[in-house]
Amino acid sequence: MEDETEIAAGKSLPPRKSDVLFGSAKNWQASACVASGFDDIIYQDGYRQAALHLVEYVCDKGSSQVLLVYPIIYLYRHHIELTLKSIIGTSYCLLGQSSKSDVLTKHDLSKLWALARPLLDPICKLAGESAFPSEDIEGIDSYIRQIHEHDPNGQHFRYATTTKGMPSLRSGLSQINIYELSKHLEKMADYLEGIDNWIGNLVEAKAAYQAKNESQLQNHFEDGA
Repeated sequence: MEDETEIAAGKSLPPRKSDVLFGSAKNWQASACVASGFDDIIYQDGYRQAALHLVEYVCDKGSSQVLLVYPIIYLYRHHIELTLKSIIGTSYCLLGQSSKSDVLTKHDLSKLWALARPLLDPICKLAGESAFPSEDIEGIDSYIRQIHEHDPNGQHFRYATTTKGMPSLRSGLSQINIYELSKHLEKMADYLEGIDNWIGNLVEAKAAYQAKNESQLQNHFEDGA
C-alpha cells in the first residue's frame, strides 16, 4: 500500500518478493513497538482490547455478527487464559511455591482456575486481608464452567471442526448475544486483572522489603568489620 493509513479493500495486488512484512512504518501511527520488556501484560491486554473493538464494531454497525463472533470469543478466552496463568505464576512467586503440573502449558481454563482458586485465601491471609467474597468466586466458577462447556481447550472457536473431523461447537448452541457476552466477560476480565495486579504489587513489595533487609544486614556487618 502506498498510504500506510489506508487498509486494502477489494482486490489487492499480488504478493511480491520485495514486500516487507515485519518492518517499521514511516507514519508513527501505523507503527507498533514490540519486544518492549512488558510483553506478558501487553499480550493479555491486547487480546482483550481486540475483542472489545470487534464487539463495538458489531454493535455499532449491526453487521458481521456471524463472521466476528468466533474471533471475539477466542480473543476473550485467550485473554482469560493468559490472566489466569499470570495469577498462578505470581502467586507461586509470592508464596514461595512451585508447581510440577503441566497445566500451565495447556489451555484448559477449568484446570487453570482450579489451580489458581486455592491460592487466593493463603495470599489474603499473608496480606492481612479478608477472603474474596464467596459470591464473587462462585461467579467466576460459573463463567469458567460455561466457557469450558463450549470450548474446553481453546480450539472450538478457532477451528470449525475438530482434529477428528467433527463440528467444534455443541449442537445445542445456535445463537449468541454478542453484547451480553462481552458485557459479562468484561466484568470477569476486570475482576481477574484486579487480582493479578494486586498479587503483582504484593510480589514487588515483598522483593523491596527483602532487598531493604539484605542491605541493612550487609551494612551491619560492614560497620562491625
